Amino acid sequence: MGPLLLRPNYISPVWSGWRINRARGLRGEEPLGEAFDVSAHDVLVNVVEGGPFDGVALDVLLAEHRREIMGDLADDGVIQVITMDAAESLSVQVHPDEAYAREHEGDHEKSESWYVLAADPDSFIYCGATTDDVAALRAAAADDSIGERYCRKIPVAEGDFVLIPAGTIHALGAGVFALEVGSLGFRTYRICDWGRGRELHVKQAFDVLRPWLRPEPRHLGAFDPSGPALLRRGVEHELFVSDVIDVRGSWRQDMDNRYEVLSCVGGSASVRAAGVEVELPYTRSALVPASARSYVIEGTCRVLRSYAARPGEIG
Repeated sequence: MGPLLLRPNYISPVWSGWRINRARGLRGEEPLGEAFDVSAHDVLVNVVEGGPFDGVALDVLLAEHRREIMGDLADDGVIQVITMDAAESLSVQVHPDEAYAREHEGDHEKSESWYVLAADPDSFIYCGATTDDVAALRAAAADDSIGERYCRKIPVAEGDFVLIPAGTIHALGAGVFALEVGSLGFRTYRICDWGRGRELHVKQAFDVLRPWLRPEPRHLGAFDPSGPALLRRGVEHELFVSDVIDVRGSWRQDMDNRYEVLSCVGGSASVRAAGVEVELPYTRSALVPASARSYVIEGTCRVLRSYAARPGEIG
């Protein structure tokens, strides 16, 4: 089985910008602030786009070709990739860990990471709290001031990559265009929405909040078409890893009996595996099944190589 392109699921939250529309040549009267590009979750499962499995839902394909796609992984879904453009700041939110998600939601942990595709001057993300004082955080949540009073503002630029473990208070700031790579879960608990009136989930958010978590981005630098070819670690978590590959001409990568998700975050790429070649334009992703065993990326491009971590693989 060759690389699988998946048809994105687009939505238009209140904070949406236009950069997804522009990057993908999509016309329309409303901005598409989120593109769910890779997911087998029943909330927004993708279907295959093109090839012999065109139109087949990814969860169905996984059920019918599990070993071929997943290799030796025991997961019941794939890591998720979402492209996001924030014209306004997203809600301040917290995600549950595996134990809480299983017990209360029948879901999985949602830990995630953001690769910054572009950022307006002086833009930032909210990432972690400035205090461990839960009472102070609760009081600020009650009057909707927690975002401005107690969230860390971290300036970001193209090429920054930040891991946001479950339990971290966070929000994508206005003017940031990002690609999210994350674990299997889908639950988001809003703790502040800047007065926009959407439903909040304050109790659940404080159930899972870990105020001591204060992640810092890795600064990998903007995509440079004239730079050298190289592979660098972007983020690592006990559930997933994402490496950053700068390709100049051709890059061959062996696989380790597990699927990989490739996301083009600079330039444009083509991916060849198991005798099948697919085009991967800027911001788009493809899933390479484990049975391919290796693949070749061609072009002048930057690609995120994301894959599920095995138990104990990441310290």
